[in-house]
Amino acid sequence: MSESIELLRLFESDSRMNKFQDLFKQLICFLSEENIEYLIIGTVAYSEYAPSRATTNINFMISKSDCCKLESVLKEHGIDFIWNAYQQLIIAVKDDSDETKKYPLELSFQITPQGLTFNQPIPKEIFGMADVPVASIEDLVALGCLAVINGNSKSYYDAQMMIKLQLADVDKCVAVIESLHESNANKALRSILTGNAIYVDTINIDEALIMPFELNQTHEEIELAKAHRYNAAQEHRRQLYEGIPNPLSL
Repeated sequence: MSESIELLRLFESDSRMNKFQDLFKQLICFLSEENIEYLIIGTVAYSEYAPSRATTNINFMISKSDCCKLESVLKEHGIDFIWNAYQQLIIAVKDDSDETKKYPLELSFQITPQGLTFNQPIPKEIFGMADVPVASIEDLVALGCLAVINGNSKSYYDAQMMIKLQLADVDKCVAVIESLHESNANKALRSILTGNAIYVDTINIDEALIMPFELNQTHEEIELAKAHRYNAAQEHRRQLYEGIPNPLSL
């Protein structure tokens, strides 16, 4: 059995998925009531355009000021959250079983990068909630390239796959990236378009990312390889979650 299938089964095991869906719906209602603008990004957004894959996280993007407002709403309703080292606000579905606690179900919020102007979001239905705004494919590519430059190497695979599958308009991707302030995200995009791995200040792409000879891999082969990397990434994330200060208070 592939690791992706195992993750999917854990994601749906016991009552965790119901709790996760309920929390998602509750948060969508909060955001609407408080007039907090948001976009769904990350794997869930990716799966709206490309072949879907298992995930244990739904990632939102909102403004810094709205993040402050969201903190107040969560505290008012007694919903626990933390800030991690990537400056993401994390809400986790708690589970004490030995099997499932290895894969925490999470809703995460991150602050919109300075200067980023989103294209028209795509309304989707998620967990029975209609018209949930999902980032456009070009925005996802731009965010992936930005994440690579900021040290999140696995985002390279997502951005590369969206372009490889010809889902994204490259010119629009460039336009979004050029709107970012003080960003070298165009370096990651150039690497993808040319098929040449590059070096950047924060990570060694030659060692961490897909190389040109791997571009002939099928989507399934790449996804399987990513599933193997997932366990190591989860362990690293867990180590970051404790004792991280709130970036809004800095």
